[in-house]
Formats: sequence, C-alpha cells, structure tokens
Amino acid sequence: MPSGTCDPVSLRVSYPRSVSDSALVDARSAIAQCQTVVDRLHKMCCDPERSPRMAAIEQALIEVRRDLDSEDQGSLGRALRGAEEVGAAIGRLQVGCCAPLRMPLYANALTHLNTIQLGVSKELGRAH
Repeated sequence: MPSGTCDPVSLRVSYPRSVSDSALVDARSAIAQCQTVVDRLHKMCCDPERSPRMAAIEQALIEVRRDLDSEDQGSLGRALRGAEEVGAAIGRLQVGCCAPLRMPLYANALTHLNTIQLGVSKELGRAH
C-alpha cells in the first residue's frame, strides 16, 4: 500500500490521489452493504419497540450515503460523524438483541461502518 506524507505541524497525512480515491470508493461500497445488512436486521427483528430505532438508523444511513456522494470536506465530515452515530445506535441494539444468530449481522454492519470511517478519514487527511 502506498504511504503518505505527514505534515509535522498539523499531523495530517497526505496520500496520492489514487489512494484517497480508492478509499472513498471502498467507503461508498461499504455504505451500500451496511444499508443492506441493516434492512435485513430490521426485517428479522421480533420486537416492535425496536422498529422505530431501526427505522431511524436506516434514515441516518441514507443521510450518510448522501454525504459520501459528495467530495466536499464538510459533507465528508458529516458522513464521518453520521457513521459514528449509526455505529453507536447499532451497538445499543446489538447488546439488547434476543437472537444470538443475528450477532454476526450486527458485527457485519459495524465492520462496514468502520470501512466508511477509515476511507473518509483517509480522504480528509486524518488517517494514521
């Protein structure tokens, strides 16, 4: 993997454009995959009280996806914060889930959110 250069003052890492582009492509793919997993979790859920929270997660993912479609730094920053909030919400639902067989789906959704975070952080020059 190509390495970037680190600005000693801001500690931001700059990557060649091709690395950053592929990171955003990965993030955009991950949001689509995450939406599919969350939709499946929502359809499988047996607790009607959880449904509004799942619907809120689905709506938040739509907003994250919209922000990821932009290359504007502000939009990407919102996508990053949105992915973090969705991850926290998914984690809360995972802890309260009554079906151990769904645990891999929750883990899969969180993995996709992590891919988004890594890709957007790289694009914003915040990657390690």
